[in-house]
Amino acid sequence: MNELTTLHEAITATIKLAMPVLETVEAYVPANQSTTLPALLHAITGLKPGIDPGDGRSCIVATFEARILVDSNLPQASLQAVTLATQLAVLLRKQFWGLDFVEETQQVQALPVLAVPASPVAVEWRVQWEQVLRLGIVQWPWPDEPGPLAFAFSPDTGLGNEGSYQSPEDLA
Repeated sequence: MNELTTLHEAITATIKLAMPVLETVEAYVPANQSTTLPALLHAITGLKPGIDPGDGRSCIVATFEARILVDSNLPQASLQAVTLATQLAVLLRKQFWGLDFVEETQQVQALPVLAVPASPVAVEWRVQWEQVLRLGIVQWPWPDEPGPLAFAFSPDTGLGNEGSYQSPEDLA
């Protein structure tokens, strides 16, 4: 299983647990597929490069989108949709999904989606957020050398200056 599959499964499980009123919580559901409402459908909708962590992994800033759908025939469907969008926004605060390769959520925003007159089946809100993903395997190309940590200050470093090195405790 790859990191993106693991991430989407973690998002789905976390939302299902935190928002039990939702009948459907799924990733990458086609827009034309019928879904039991209320529903939350989520997916990655954008990727851009992040700051290289320098450890062999790739750093990607992913944009996520969750579509919250509520049956428009229900009384106060609009209020239920905005309430669910707010609950998701609160859930997203400092969310890591329990994964060590994901940084906390950033740039959370929620907006209503204007209904299409020909298809007034559901009231919809969209919640977007960004998360930094560190994908791949950590690589350390240098051998792990045993020995204590020692500091020296230029120009008293290198061969012939071994006596100038100090332990961190000596610097305190």
